[in-house]
Amino acid sequence: DAYNQKSYLQDLFWKSVHMFSENILNRWPFKNLIRERALQTTMKLIHYHDESTRYITTGCVSKVFCLLACWVEDPEGEHFKKHLARVHDFVWIGDDGLKFQVCGSQTWDTAFSLQVFLADVDVNVDDEIRSTLIKGYDFLKKSQVTENPPGEHLKMFRDITEGGWNFSEKDQGLPDSDCIAESLECCLMFETMPSDLTGEKLDVKRLYDAVNLMLHYQSKNGGLTAWEPAPGKTWLEWFSPVEFMKDAVVE
Repeated sequence: DAYNQKSYLQDLFWKSVHMFSENILNRWPFKNLIRERALQTTMKLIHYHDESTRYITTGCVSKVFCLLACWVEDPEGEHFKKHLARVHDFVWIGDDGLKFQVCGSQTWDTAFSLQVFLADVDVNVDDEIRSTLIKGYDFLKKSQVTENPPGEHLKMFRDITEGGWNFSEKDQGLPDSDCIAESLECCLMFETMPSDLTGEKLDVKRLYDAVNLMLHYQSKNGGLTAWEPAPGKTWLEWFSPVEFMKDAVVE
């Protein structure tokens, strides 16, 4: 999984940071002045992230890390219990056994499936296709994120989300640009169709919200980021220890 191999200097840098933090920050007075405060701030961010994503978090990896952090904080606490309640969203049985992966691709799959139907549909479709179109469109309408994260979300390092679509479903509350684009395309195609094929149509304001969020993700070079506007410079990537993907710090 080392798709983004790190150099010797980067490995040396991170090992030095680890040795410093373990040997220095665990000792008085640094433990109370720095380490404990850092841990409190980190748990505050984790709890906000958990609550604003309804304990799904960004995916299966962060789900496990956040769950373990809440367990270490309080094995009998409400945060840990709420995490346990959503573990089943990630567990499913595959051909080769038990899987623990993303909590689904419902919105992504629905958008592409509907595009196949809509590419060659007319007013004379049979009842089965008509029902499929109405139910699929209804799912997209219900899956759109209609509000921003609660409270002062920018201080908690969460970007705006109103108008977006997630990869899975609405609960997660973490839209990404490609899912927004595909879902919005479907909704715009439904706008051109008669109501007996679509049911109640999506409010026009929500279409504008989706376009606004897409433009919000656009970078200076014209490209679109996945989750939020690129917050940093490319040189920051040198400090990233992540090896299984590139541009994790930049984006």
